Amino acid sequence: MRENELVRVINVTRVFKSKRLFKGGSFVTALDGVSLDVERNKILGIIGESGSGKTTLAKLILGLLKPTSGIISFTDITDVNNEVRKPTVQVIFQDPYDSLSHMMTIEEIVAEPYLIKHKSKCNTDKVRSVLESVGLTPAEEYLNKYPYSLSGGQRQRVAIARTIITNPDIIIADEPISMLDASIGVDILNLILDMNENLGITFIFITHDISAAAYICHNIAVMHSGKIVEYGSRKQVLVESQNAYTSSLLSAAGANLMSSQNQNVV
Repeated sequence: MRENELVRVINVTRVFKSKRLFKGGSFVTALDGVSLDVERNKILGIIGESGSGKTTLAKLILGLLKPTSGIISFTDITDVNNEVRKPTVQVIFQDPYDSLSHMMTIEEIVAEPYLIKHKSKCNTDKVRSVLESVGLTPAEEYLNKYPYSLSGGQRQRVAIARTIITNPDIIIADEPISMLDASIGVDILNLILDMNENLGITFIFITHDISAAAYICHNIAVMHSGKIVEYGSRKQVLVESQNAYTSSLLSAAGANLMSSQNQNVV
């Protein structure tokens, strides 16, 4: 693997068996020969419609599924203690309403991954610091609240705080703005940009919205029917594309994409 790569996906295929009610079964190919690289400290966008294979690919990288064939490999990292280890991966889920436990306080939710990783309690000062870093200020007002008392945007910020409490190397953001109002969604995109630029976190940004990918992604992979039909830098995919499916997504994005391009993202 090249020095700047954290993850390499090589010719990965994933097949599921679909059981029928009355007889036999069939096989569904969710991913078909997918190859891509995840570069260190970059944001990789994975774009496609529902059913294109985006989330299956994310689950494979997370280790929640195993490939039917192909290889997913991770580059070793040397941390601040000079210990060599594999990159750590966290995930931001699509639905900020269902992804947080309504039986736990915000402090408990954010601190839980730290407890699991370090086998020790996370102190309140660290939770406060993380909440403030994702824009939940003053943090003191959120510690003892429950998710039901927060707005959708605030819940998604709590979900993001929960992912960064353990200092992950890679965060998979699976449609993180699809259930939010447009203005709140832009705030979350800006937060992802900030974490990438200032914390050095590598992101895999999964979306059906090519405009959102245009706003924050350095590289883009376009998926259709389990295959990557276009893959390259943001400029190569958004400006120089020769693929008919990508062109249709660009046409559908219309004015929103032009707005993103005007902000010097291409």
